[in-house]
Amino acid sequence: MRVSDLEGALLDYWVARADNLPKPRVDDGFCWIEEPACDGDPARALDAAFAPSSDWAQCGPIIERARIHLVPAAAGEHLNWTGSVPGGAATIEQTGATPLIAAMRAFVASHFGDTVADEANPA
Repeated sequence: MRVSDLEGALLDYWVARADNLPKPRVDDGFCWIEEPACDGDPARALDAAFAPSSDWAQCGPIIERARIHLVPAAAGEHLNWTGSVPGGAATIEQTGATPLIAAMRAFVASHFGDTVADEANPA
């Protein structure tokens, strides 16, 4: 699947994979990751919803850490956003309908390239 087509829980899943978060999966239309218990006991770990493509609180630290640049870009009749990740001589760019979608697509593309598996939870 093209990274430029990712959205919703599937985009969030690939962001979790790119960010090496524990046990990402898509279930019931949401991306879930495993949150460790406060005391570190793996048996008490909890599932936590992960939605950086729609939640600034989750996306913001990724944008800052990856130094993602966001720029509004008019594309046809719709206002789109371009997210770009600096990568040495090359810059990885992706667009999206919102700044968060553009940023997270760029983040995924900077780790996996322009395509990823067409499903979540691959073995």
